[in-house]
Amino acid sequence: MDSIDTQTKKEYDHIDELTGFHNLNGILSHLQSNDDYSAGSSSVIIYLNVMNFKAFNQKYGFLGGNEFLRGLALEIRNIFPNELVARTGGDQFIILADSLEEKEITDRLSRLSEAVIAHEKGLRMRIKAGIYQAVGDEEDPVVMIDRAKIACDDIIKVYDKDFNFYDDALSKRNELRQYVIDNFENAFKQRYFKVYYQKEVRALTGKVCGYEALARWQDPVMGIISPAIFVEVLEDVHLIHKLDTYIIDMVCADLREDIDSGFVVEPISVNLSQLDFELCDILAEIDKCRAKYNIPVEFLHVEVTESAISTGSGFLGEQIKRFRDAGYEVWMDDFGSGYSSFNNLKNYDFDMLKIDMDFLRTFETNKKTKVILAAIVNMAKELGIHTLAEGVETQEQYDFLKRIGCEKLQGYLFGKPKPVSDFVREVDCSLETCEDNAFNRYYDAIGQVNFLGTTPLRDKTMEIMSNLPIALAEKEDGKPPVYLYVNSAFHNFLSTLGIADKDEANKKYSKLDDLPEMREYIALLERAEKADNHRSEANIITNGNIVRHKVRFLSRHDNKMAFAIVSRNVSVHEESDTADSLHVAMAHVFNQYFRVDLYHEKGTVENIYLNTDQLAVADKEMDAVEAVKIYSEMYLYPEDRERFRKFYDITTIRDRCEEQGRSYVVDYYHSGIPGDKGRMQMYMLLPFYYNNSWKYISCCRYADEIRDNVWK
Repeated sequence: MDSIDTQTKKEYDHIDELTGFHNLNGILSHLQSNDDYSAGSSSVIIYLNVMNFKAFNQKYGFLGGNEFLRGLALEIRNIFPNELVARTGGDQFIILADSLEEKEITDRLSRLSEAVIAHEKGLRMRIKAGIYQAVGDEEDPVVMIDRAKIACDDIIKVYDKDFNFYDDALSKRNELRQYVIDNFENAFKQRYFKVYYQKEVRALTGKVCGYEALARWQDPVMGIISPAIFVEVLEDVHLIHKLDTYIIDMVCADLREDIDSGFVVEPISVNLSQLDFELCDILAEIDKCRAKYNIPVEFLHVEVTESAISTGSGFLGEQIKRFRDAGYEVWMDDFGSGYSSFNNLKNYDFDMLKIDMDFLRTFETNKKTKVILAAIVNMAKELGIHTLAEGVETQEQYDFLKRIGCEKLQGYLFGKPKPVSDFVREVDCSLETCEDNAFNRYYDAIGQVNFLGTTPLRDKTMEIMSNLPIALAEKEDGKPPVYLYVNSAFHNFLSTLGIADKDEANKKYSKLDDLPEMREYIALLERAEKADNHRSEANIITNGNIVRHKVRFLSRHDNKMAFAIVSRNVSVHEESDTADSLHVAMAHVFNQYFRVDLYHEKGTVENIYLNTDQLAVADKEMDAVEAVKIYSEMYLYPEDRERFRKFYDITTIRDRCEEQGRSYVVDYYHSGIPGDKGRMQMYMLLPFYYNNSWKYISCCRYADEIRDNVWK
């Protein structure tokens, strides 16, 4: 009886109460036994780690967290029904399987990632998985779990990878990590750590304008050990600050040697880990190094990776402010590397944005790359932040980045990182190769100009503004178009036409759909829809102004059409020589007639051009009816006078234009001036709408001159 109770207690101790799975002791017991789940050459260990579980607990409490874990356990049981599963920690699980192929494993894990969405409550929970497939030479089954965990830990910080198989490369990397842990103290003592410098080049001039200091471990046994290995290890064991202060001391020593040499000196940027701010007073340590070698603050820039500030730590924000207040430039490194958060740009102040080299890796193959790069540069310029692109390797990349206004470049196109001993100072540190650092502020001011914006001359005020007058218009069949949206520049354009805003324009044009300019405008929109490229443009006289419209057809649904429109008032905004040309052209048009008069809707008339022996009747009589009567009696044959008076009845002109299907009316009358001997004259009346009223322009010329011009 006691033995049964002991066995029952042992089994109970091996079960996780929350999920009903085994716990760590339980799965180890099976692995080390001789039962069906014991370790063998075909065993597969899958180690699962739930990302963001801490945030889930904080948001939904421990009860909510437990509910999520039970839901996840249910999904694991459904997808791995014949496998032994254990919950080994708060959000870690181990799956022990037998004879599963790689594709079967990844397919099931993909299904698990999709299934867990049902339990997320809107907070994204990613599952990372490390997989170890036994090879039969494992002396201890626990090693299999360790290797699966190593494979999982290897991708914890990798944004776009959720599954990772343990292989020889990972094994060697893990061995190297262990070597780093065992030997880094000796490496400091023996000065195996070296500083390599990589050029930073000013895109505008092509000259070196700075360097980035990069740590290298030159080991007598392992050779060059990658920073990707030793930096992570030193962060894990909380000794990264020791390396970084060591590197900064070497940088300051090299700077002092440069200053004393008389050659050109450029600023050097140094990389700081998030842990540097937590493990020591890194600002004080850097100040101490500068004081030791008497290095001006402008020669040392501080780089903080975007991943380091992705946590949104208020403490780190305070430290960044301390550095900037002390006169240091603070740069955001690896922007866009997978941890991108625009909150970082909103919450912290940076002097430089270093664009991650991953963007340029797809420069030639992915058209989106250029658009994204341009958007980043444009945004940085509007925020008043300088830009540097990493990973530049081709002249095409250089030319593009220079064209969009990226200020500084870094990459193998300009040379690989190298130690001080490899520099040829007469060449590498000359004014032919390097920028005079005294011009740094000068070029920084130039770099603030945004080549991609529409307001490059405007001071940065953090206001969103465009000088391009853009509107969205909608046209419904059988109705006049209406503006759905206008930007500030288009609003200003409307004001040049005497229109207060979008609503007034829509209200006004809805009542004047019979205007000639409105008919031309509608025809312009229709041409855009029918055009192969869905574009059209035209100059249309509107309220006495020449307006240039450029239209793009966007879409049609049933009887509604949408358009994007860019409009400019040429009469107001064109260059002076263009305005002069317009005046010359207008004078030439007037010269084709011997008189031009302007009739007003209110019943008055004024003479605006006269090139004849006739009198400007309006000077004596401004009433339109009386002026027409006086004119007919003075200058026309008696038999034409009554017909002339009816022709100049301004109350019927628009109806006559409508009946004739034209925007003007024309008639011919004999001249009553004795010297003309009945010479035929053409009279034309052209209605137009201006300043909320109708007006009518009257043009007169001799009919035989029209024929002569035609035949010539």
